[in-house]
Parts: sequence; structure tokens; C-alpha cells
Amino acid sequence: MEDYYRVPTLVLLGLLVAVFAALYARSRTQRRLLWLIGWTLVTARLAILTTIPEHNIAGRVAAESARMMAAIMFLGALSPVTFGNRIKIPYVIPFSIPLLFFAISTGLDPAPSGFLHFLNLLAVVAAIAIALDWGRRRHLLPIWFTVTWPILIGFPCLYLAYIDSNEMLLRLTHSGVSVVTALLVLAAYRRMSPGVIFTASGFLIWSLPLLLGFFASGDDPIWVPALRILNLMKVMTAVGMIVLVLEDEARENEAAQKRDRRARAEMEEYSKLDLSVEPHHDFGIHYKDVCHAISAASPYRQAVILLLDVEHHLRVAASCGINAALAAALDSFSIHLPIEELDRPRSKFRDVGTANIRRVDLRRWIQTGDELELQNFTDVSVIPIAARTGALQGILMLAALKDEESLLPEDLLPLELLVARVAAARENGLLLRRVTRSEKLAGIGQLAGGVAHELNNPLTVVMGYAELIQEISSEERIRRDASIIRSESHRMKQIIESLARFWKPSPSPVSSIAVPELLAEVESMRRGEYERRKIRFDVVFSAELPRIHANSDQMRQVLLQILDNASSSTDETQAELEKRIRLEAKRTDDRLQIVISNSGPGFSNPDKIFDPFFTVKPPGEAPGLALSLCYSIIREQGGDMSASNLHPCGAAVVVDLPIERSQNGVAPPSSPLPA
Repeated sequence: MEDYYRVPTLVLLGLLVAVFAALYARSRTQRRLLWLIGWTLVTARLAILTTIPEHNIAGRVAAESARMMAAIMFLGALSPVTFGNRIKIPYVIPFSIPLLFFAISTGLDPAPSGFLHFLNLLAVVAAIAIALDWGRRRHLLPIWFTVTWPILIGFPCLYLAYIDSNEMLLRLTHSGVSVVTALLVLAAYRRMSPGVIFTASGFLIWSLPLLLGFFASGDDPIWVPALRILNLMKVMTAVGMIVLVLEDEARENEAAQKRDRRARAEMEEYSKLDLSVEPHHDFGIHYKDVCHAISAASPYRQAVILLLDVEHHLRVAASCGINAALAAALDSFSIHLPIEELDRPRSKFRDVGTANIRRVDLRRWIQTGDELELQNFTDVSVIPIAARTGALQGILMLAALKDEESLLPEDLLPLELLVARVAAARENGLLLRRVTRSEKLAGIGQLAGGVAHELNNPLTVVMGYAELIQEISSEERIRRDASIIRSESHRMKQIIESLARFWKPSPSPVSSIAVPELLAEVESMRRGEYERRKIRFDVVFSAELPRIHANSDQMRQVLLQILDNASSSTDETQAELEKRIRLEAKRTDDRLQIVISNSGPGFSNPDKIFDPFFTVKPPGEAPGLALSLCYSIIREQGGDMSASNLHPCGAAVVVDLPIERSQNGVAPPSSPLPA
């Protein structure tokens, strides 16, 4: 009957195991699972000791195995150290194998001899070796302790195994594991809360059976009361661990509420940003405000927006929280950032934990002593700025966390929403500018067409009379003046005809064009001239470029005209720079993009470069209609043109055309495009 002193403890532990199961069902973490398994094993051992006679071999084996495995579960829950490269294996698994073997062996034969005795010694040596390897890994506890402790416990265990004092060896092992578990509780939680105190104290008191084995025998009157107290300590330990879990949940709820308040404040700050833009304004005026808002409201102190230019290089558009030297260094460095590294599939992004944010170590691409390294701007978080089609437009780079605590995915959701809003507003702004420009040019074209129609007849009369005067006059001075009138009238007529073509281009047949062949032809027509003028001419395109549906003569005329403008600009290239023209073609989604850039001084006003009569050349040298006509032609082909300046010098004109629809799953048109 004396064994029934365990019954109250058994009932209490059974109830506590049910509580652990409910807590694990609420949050399925590895630690809670191992704790649940450990306490289930402790309860099972008590049930075995209470209901099965001590001389029953199967019961003895099960009890010893449950005691050892429970201690290992508690240890492994607080020390999830792993080994292996491809497959991560927790150390608790190999550590448990020799100990489990020894526990089973002891249950089968408390005093083995011969080969089984040798295997027991081998199991103890294996457990010590694994514990030493486990201890030398990075741990919550100091490495000097985690390496020394297995030695202090291991050598006595070897001696006890040698003299067949296996029960004492199991107690010593259990006590050693319990002491380490208690210290891990203190190291893992780093607070003196009731849960930590109860749990750590419980594991320390749980290690007392070793001392009782030295100072008291099983027949000693103090043994049964001491065991009752120790069993109650198990309940105290279990209660302490449950309190630990509840404390963690309370802290998590408090932290969640704090994050929620911070996220609401951050969203309110971002909602104050006015990202609307007037048609005649560049959306870039908002980037500085966005960076200031991020620096003020987000978890980061430093924010930089970098956008892709026409050469597919990242350039700093705005920043906040960094000084001028760092901004300049980052702008120079960003050219060398590999776009494919930042535009990888979002599922490969790591560390931060969200689908669209990743951490990047810039030290892979910077040199020692670089300004970025000197100012500790190397570990950054990156959010891609993408168009609706998914094409990368730029990145938001973040650095310098305000708090050292780790970020959760929901902490960065406001930033993701802001970046998506910025990307959409930027895209809408570009579309608005494009539509506004088309409407403006259409109005100018309509006016120009009317003027051309009204001036054409009077100009024809002037030209006729000038020709007549030149033929019938006998005075050289009059003939010379008439010739000038005739020449200038002819020039005016050409301008008027150009205006008429700008307003309403004449219908032209369209066909399927092989872009690589067109580009190769254009290259051959200009390379010789550029070599004579010592202009470096780079032509970059793939032989796999898609076909387009357009008029080949007009496309050739457009490309040659843009190249001629580029070659004229290179005459003003800075003396220390190489004269350069670059022709590049690439596919972006269902569009073909042709970029012609040069090393000249750039456009004085890129937004007006396609306006009729806009020119940077001296008066009388050119009417400023060439690029306007090019724009009109490209517009008739369903495309668009844009111009921009490059950094630090240079300019680029981008021709954007739809690819042939048969390559996009739609049959090409059977008739020419309407004029």
C-alpha cells in the first residue's frame, strides 16, 4: 500500500498533461511539443511504478526508459542545436540513443556481465562523446560549462558502469541533465518571473535523488517522505512550465498590441502622403516625402528609393537618414548591384519573413574601406518596386533598425502597402503624362494641319510668281532676290508638308518585321560613319527578339533619325569622356523596347523633346520636326516614345512597341493598321 503515495501526484500530473496538450493545440511549437512528450513520459512512469510490481521486467524497462527520455525531451526543448549540412538533425536524437539503450539494458539486467557489460560501457562512452560535441557548439550557456559538465558527469558514470552500479548511474545522468535543463531555463528566459523560478527550482530539486542515493537506502524511514516531496516537486515544475507558457503568451499579446498600435500609427502617417501628381509635374517630387515618412514612422531610420534608368541601372531617386557622402557613394555603387539578385522569385527571400522583403548583405559587392562600409551601411532590407505586370521598376532600401528586437512579417506590412501604393501612383502618373502628351500633340497637330492647309495655296502662288520673276527679269539683283524667295518658299513648303504628315500621316503598308535584321541593317548604315568620327557604337540585342507588326521603311527612318540626333549630341561630349552611342533592344513582357543613348550633354527639357518646332539647334539650322514625326510614326504603330537624361551625363530615347500578337497568343491583323 505504501506505493500509493504516488497516486495524488499521478492524478495532478495527468491533469497537467491535459493542460499541456491544450496549450500545444493552441500554438504548435517544437518546445511545447517536447514538453508535452516529456510530461506524458513522466506521468506514464509514475503510472507504471504505481500499478506494476517492481520485479516485473517489462515494467522496469518501461519505467527506466520513460525517466531517461523525459529528461532528454526537457533538455532538447531548450537546446535545439543541430548538426548536418543538408539534413539538420537535433543533437537530442543521437544523445538519446545510447542512454535509451543503457536504460533498457539496466531494466532487463541490473547487473549485466560479459558482452552486455561491454555494450553498456560503450553506450556510456558514446553518450559522453555526443554530449561533448553538443557542448562545443554555440549554445545558450557558456561553452566552458557545456564542455566541462559532460566531463564532470561522464567520468563518474564510466566508473559506475564499470562496477555495475547501473541504478546509481541512471540517477547521476538524470541529475546532470536536470541541472543543465534548469540553467537553460534561466539562460533562455532571462527574467525572474514566477514561471522561471518555479521551473528552474523544480529541475534543480528534481536532481536530488542522486544525493538521496548516497545518504539514504531504500529501507531508510526518510526515503518515502523524501520521494513524496520530490514527486510534488514534479508537479511544481509542471505548473512552473505551464506558467512559463502563459507568461510567454501574455508577453506576446502585449507585444502584438504594441505592434498593432505602431502599425496603425505608421499607416496613419503614410495616409497623409499626397501621391497625386499634375500632368506637367514629374512624380519624382514625391519620393523625398515618402522617404521622410518612412524614416519617421517605420522601424527603420534610413530609407533610400532607387529606380531603374533606361540602361537598367539602379539610381538613387531620394533618401532620408543618410548624409550626402553616403548618398553619393550609394548612387555610384548601385550601378554595380546585380538586378537579377534583387529580382529573384519572391519565395527565395529570407530572414525578414515576408513574401516581398529580403535582407541583402552589400559586403559581397563593396571593397574594403568603401564609404558604405565606413558608415556601416552594409546590412539592408530591400523591397522591390514593381509594376502591375511584375516588372521591376526599382527598390526601396532600408537600414538602421530603431529597435534591436527582431521584426515579424506583420511589422513590415505597412511598408509593403506603401511601396505598392507608390508603384501604382508612379505608374498612373506616367500613364497620365503619356495621355496628356498625346492630347497636347494631337491639339498641336490639328492646329498645324489647319495652318498648313491655309498656307499651302498662298505659298504656291508666291513660289509661282518668284519663279516667273526669275525667268523674265533681266536684272541680276532681282533674279537673285527672286531665287532667295523661291528657295525659302520651298523650305516653307517642306515644313508645311511635314506639319501635315505630323497631323495625319499617310497610310502605309505594314508587315511582320524581324527586329534583329532591322537593327543589323541600321547598324551597317551608320557604323562606318561613326568609326570615321571616332564614336564608339555599341549595338546590343538578342537574335531571339520577337517580331513586330509595322512599316519597315518608317521604322528604319525613325531609328536612323534618332541615331543622327544622338551623333550630333556626341559632338558636345565632355573632353575627358569617350564619344559613345548605344543601341539596345530587349523584350519586356509583351512589348519591345529599343533604347538609343549617347554620351552628349543631355536634353534641356526631355518632356518637350517631341513637341513640334522644339529644337536645341541654332535658329534656322533645323525646324525641330524630326523627332515629332518619329513620335507620330511610332504612335501610329501602336507604340510610344520617351526621352530621359542619364547620370552623370548623356541622354536616351526609348521606343516602345507592341510585339506581333501571334507571339502573344493572338493572330496578327490581316490588314494595315489604320492611319
